[in-house]
Amino acid sequence: MNWDAIGAIGDFVGGLGVVLSLVYIAFQIRQNSRQIDQNSRQLEASMFHASGEGFNHWWSLLVSDQAVADLWLRGIAGKDLTPPETMQFRSLAMMLFTTLESNFHLRRIGAHNRDTLSISKPSWVNFLSSPGGSAWWQREARRSFMPEFVDAVEALIHETTDGREAIDEPSSE
Repeated sequence: MNWDAIGAIGDFVGGLGVVLSLVYIAFQIRQNSRQIDQNSRQLEASMFHASGEGFNHWWSLLVSDQAVADLWLRGIAGKDLTPPETMQFRSLAMMLFTTLESNFHLRRIGAHNRDTLSISKPSWVNFLSSPGGSAWWQREARRSFMPEFVDAVEALIHETTDGREAIDEPSSE
């Protein structure tokens, strides 16, 4: 065997090694892409679940305790509340809107594709249109929430024909 033949075999083996390396790298990239897609779907499912849990927790407070439900209805109506009741009413409202703001922010950064603010609009517009809800929003909105969230909420309120979308809620009277 001469040196030219050995050189040709070496070139062939080297070229084969490059091709095999490229095939391996392509396989790894494809496998990593699948893993990233799967992780993204799991993260989105987890955020969707957490979003629902935030709202479910808030609703469970109202449905599991008649005194809390009564407090909420009196607060919405703008009736006089004791200082502890006022704190509870403000806290309940803050819980609801903190959950909405969190979902708004996740959607804004592209981490969540569900527009919770629009989906739940009838409920929170009803709240913000009530005497107690309106007073709470005027007092808390700009100092407690991101300006982008406040602007989005207020834009959705103004988008409604009369500033209120009616949903059936029991009267506190």
